[in-house]
Amino acid sequence: MKKQFISLALAVMMLLGVTGCAMSTPSSVGTIGGVDIPAGVYLLAQYNAYNTAASAAELATGETASDVKAVLKAQCTGTIGDEEVTTDGADYVSRLTLRSLQYYAAVEKKFQELGGVLDDAATAEAAQRADSLWESNGDLYTANGIGKASLETYLLNAQKAQACLELIYGENGSNPVTEQEYLDYITNDCAYLESVQLPLFDQSTYAFATEDQKNEITALAEQCRDELNAATSESAAYLAAMNYVPQAFSVLGSTVDASQAIYYAGSGLYTPDDLSSYDDGTGGNTLTDATAQAGPGIWTVVDLGMSVVVVRQMDPLEYGDVSSYVESCSLLDALKSEELQNILYAEGAALEDGLSASALKTYSASKIKKTV
Repeated sequence: MKKQFISLALAVMMLLGVTGCAMSTPSSVGTIGGVDIPAGVYLLAQYNAYNTAASAAELATGETASDVKAVLKAQCTGTIGDEEVTTDGADYVSRLTLRSLQYYAAVEKKFQELGGVLDDAATAEAAQRADSLWESNGDLYTANGIGKASLETYLLNAQKAQACLELIYGENGSNPVTEQEYLDYITNDCAYLESVQLPLFDQSTYAFATEDQKNEITALAEQCRDELNAATSESAAYLAAMNYVPQAFSVLGSTVDASQAIYYAGSGLYTPDDLSSYDDGTGGNTLTDATAQAGPGIWTVVDLGMSVVVVRQMDPLEYGDVSSYVESCSLLDALKSEELQNILYAEGAALEDGLSASALKTYSASKIKKTV
């Protein structure tokens, strides 16, 4: 009898051993709205969420974003959707991860509903981006259980979201943006600017202009402004750049060839996103407030910190028609991408949650690695 029990125990141990060799982590963490969520996609969403949480975490002295345990325990304050949230890092990561996956699922469903098909350019772009990310961070992704194929899947989802934008709001979409909507956006929300930038930062020495150097460069900018306001040539800005930009570099103790100086002149339509870089923190805009005060077509000088810019605002329709801006400035994205994104987040939040609790536990955020 004793031998029989020993034999049975050995058999069970052998069976468990064989089973253990064959076991693997789940390839999926379940579904959202019937859309399968591959484990790699989940881990990537969780890893991205962790990085966001780490930047919002109140860490003790000596703790860093690489201290996973510390981040997951720390208090994190930030915005998730439209909600201001203060919670511990683990919960913050969990919420952000779920929101990201809900969006992922909503995109997949919307793309299928619209009969979307990705063209070769879109799939190639996703593959190239995945190659680039893998080349720079492949070891870290691997350490976190994220394969290159998961990166590509995630990036293809972004391409599907872009395709949905075209399928809904594009020229042949179900709810296309009208030419009048584009025209209103161009004339009321955007700004057509021409500029010449004189540097206040020496890229060869990584040194900012001294007060005396800044005064000298500002004086050059004012000369440039006066010259441009008196000019009639369409190429005046580029000629001014070839003259004044090398002088500004000389003040900084550096040099630039006149043929390269022309790249410090430019013109184009600035969307609200472009202009947001110049918000002054008080509800105004450093760039457009100055050009508005100067008046249409009048060159003025603006200190942007890294450079002094000689700039003027023009009527965009003098330089192109609506259709040319739609293409060259990606106006469909500028006008409708946020609207579609909000719709997809809302639809994703309403989808049925079929995620597996055991799979999520297997892929706990506590297992995240920030170094390899």
